[in-house]
Amino acid sequence: MNGATGTKMRGACGLLLGVSLLGIANTGPALAQDAAPAQAEADTGGLETITVTARRRAESLQDTPIAISAVTSEGLAQRGIETVTQIGDFTPNVKFNSSVPVSASNATAAIFIRGIGQNDYQLSADPGVGLYLDGVYISRGVGNVLDVMNVERIEVLRGPQGTLFGRNTIGGAVSVVTQKPTDTLGGNFEVSTGSHNRVQLKGILNLPLAEGIYSSVAGFYHKRDGYVKGVVDGAPDLGDTDNLAGRFALRLEPSSNLTIDLAVDGSRTRENSAPNVMLRVDENAPAAQAWNAAYSGAGAICADPLNPARLTDQRCYNSQWALAPYRHGGTFSAISDVFANGNPKPYQSGSDVDIWGISGTIEWKITDDLTLKSITAYRKVTGFWTRDSDHSPASIVQTNSDWKQDQFSEELQLLGEAGDGRLNWVVGGYYSSESGNHKDLVNLIDAVFLSGAVLDGESLAFFGQATYEIVDNLNLTAGIRWTEDKKTFGNANQYVVEAGFLTGQPFNPDGSGLQNGDPLMGPLGQTATITDRAWTPMVSLAYRWSPELLTYVSYSEGFKGGGFTQRVFPPFAFIPSFKPETSTTYEFGFKSDLAGRTLRLNGAAFLNDYDDLQVTVNDPTLGFAPIIQNAAKARIKGIELELEARPVDALRIEAGIGYLDAKYRRVDIRALNAGVTTDTKLQNAPKWTLSAGISYLIEAPGLGSFQPRVDWSYRSRVYNDAVNNPLLVQDGYHLVNASIAFNDESERWGLSLGVKNLTKEVYLGSGYADAFGGITEGVYGRPREWYLSARYKF
Repeated sequence: MNGATGTKMRGACGLLLGVSLLGIANTGPALAQDAAPAQAEADTGGLETITVTARRRAESLQDTPIAISAVTSEGLAQRGIETVTQIGDFTPNVKFNSSVPVSASNATAAIFIRGIGQNDYQLSADPGVGLYLDGVYISRGVGNVLDVMNVERIEVLRGPQGTLFGRNTIGGAVSVVTQKPTDTLGGNFEVSTGSHNRVQLKGILNLPLAEGIYSSVAGFYHKRDGYVKGVVDGAPDLGDTDNLAGRFALRLEPSSNLTIDLAVDGSRTRENSAPNVMLRVDENAPAAQAWNAAYSGAGAICADPLNPARLTDQRCYNSQWALAPYRHGGTFSAISDVFANGNPKPYQSGSDVDIWGISGTIEWKITDDLTLKSITAYRKVTGFWTRDSDHSPASIVQTNSDWKQDQFSEELQLLGEAGDGRLNWVVGGYYSSESGNHKDLVNLIDAVFLSGAVLDGESLAFFGQATYEIVDNLNLTAGIRWTEDKKTFGNANQYVVEAGFLTGQPFNPDGSGLQNGDPLMGPLGQTATITDRAWTPMVSLAYRWSPELLTYVSYSEGFKGGGFTQRVFPPFAFIPSFKPETSTTYEFGFKSDLAGRTLRLNGAAFLNDYDDLQVTVNDPTLGFAPIIQNAAKARIKGIELELEARPVDALRIEAGIGYLDAKYRRVDIRALNAGVTTDTKLQNAPKWTLSAGISYLIEAPGLGSFQPRVDWSYRSRVYNDAVNNPLLVQDGYHLVNASIAFNDESERWGLSLGVKNLTKEVYLGSGYADAFGGITEGVYGRPREWYLSARYKF
């Protein structure tokens, strides 16, 4: 642990320890449990009232003038949701990439909301959608595939959330809220099996320790075999799961006006590399030609385009290795000893990630109209993952990553009411610091480069938002946030380890030949710092026409900080950076409960002006590596509709519709060089996202109840890269999941039997094309799988 990290860690632990001692010392009467439970609150014969905290205070979903989707723990269980990424299947205008292009880590996801996100996981580029765990911002894509363990609800906020959430919520925010310990002894346990030798164990125990001191323990274990099969000796099965996670929470209620929540969570993953497969091989690409002619050991066969034997000789690199969607030939072997034996473990298939975090939340009700809240947190992620990009026994393009990243954050909120409740307001401040070290070792045949990052970052923000009831049922909300993001990039992990077959090539900025030890962003030892500042205001006007109908209009601005390009080749003479991107959104929406609260219909229409897009492209004028540039402006228009119906008590119907019209308005020379034009489609912005779910409760007197359920979702055509490579275009596809659940009469015991991807849909979730290596690869969604779960609660 370095000095800065140790200081942050000691500060976090010291503050949390102080909070604990304060709570124990305050011996007043215990505070009652939360007045506004976040779980759905049932109303006989109608739909539930769902409480959310999207505006930093508990309020009904139907009273919140934001385009927000919320799903409770019950809804997650009914859909068979295992990780947060799967909520994208049924949320309008939301797309999760469960495996990010260029990364081989299974713990890295890219979130896109309304066509805005970031498809690159690198340490020096921020996500476009903020992910929050109990109010704590998860700053990097690595480690953001959260297991659904002890989750109370998930809120998806669409559109810029620049006032209250702030950091990197230009596209929206996903807020995961966990269940808090209560004063009731209880728990639930679940065991599951299924396809690919699946074994899954999940359990939660709520344990009150004393008056005003409550605790809970949650555990999760999931193991299953891979679904992408290795077809040659030494090629492992990819797409497996091997994850162990746990969470301990402690709630202290030392007085009627003070609540303290402490939590420690961690996870340990030991899996094979992400399930990338080869879509196409270009044997005329520079690296492919070099391998076939000089390194294959069969140059007379492999380099002869007229020799059909090359297509069956495994020493050759060509189309014989295009085995998508569910087979691959990568053996994770390299001809370079330097690459094969280091950083920090020998080169082998792997996606190992360790995550742990600690947080403390204090909520002090100073008076009936004034509350102070503090959220303090520390999180650490370490990882090792590898990628055999040529998906063959050859040694064309391979990577070996060592990742270390930690963050500390503190947020203070002061919430109040005035004017007999007509004015609600919140003001606050936020500070976070982050450090990271990514050693990304890249192997091209026998040439080896260290192409990583050393990053230190700080973010400071002040914010305020108020809602005032101008006249009865007419509310004006206005807010503003000031943010300062500072990042410092060091080039210590940017140099040529072995020049190999590129030795002597005139690739250096001064035209000299490439040699071992040459810097990639020279000279070595340099750092570069960028500081970005932004004001992000919002204003909305909401009117409740009746108890059943609310409409609103809003204006909001979003901001995502700039960063540095981590991957360059040939070498640059400087550390390249890119600027922030911004967005401005105009929105109209409505919330309605109709037909005696048996039908809920919520909707929004929006227009977003999206400027200085941070686009990942391969610009041939700058080299072979994918780099991030501010390359375009876009306008995104769309609508969202969500329906929930309960025409009779036993029947539930849910549906969602999302429509996007996303177009580039201007493309500058940097994007044009890479092949992006105004006719190019935005990546990960499908025009249509549709979903529906239906369930019916069948009572069986003397036995219990049965509940069959079917879920369907549709995504129209998706472009998986910025230049719309035809091989990476996924046409519209449907997903169908089906299940049947049984509960005994006491509702203590239950069974669920289900099938995911019932129709065996084959669909591409993400992809990447490398012209230098002749590689086009991608990750396909999981095939049809069945599962059987048994659960018990008390």
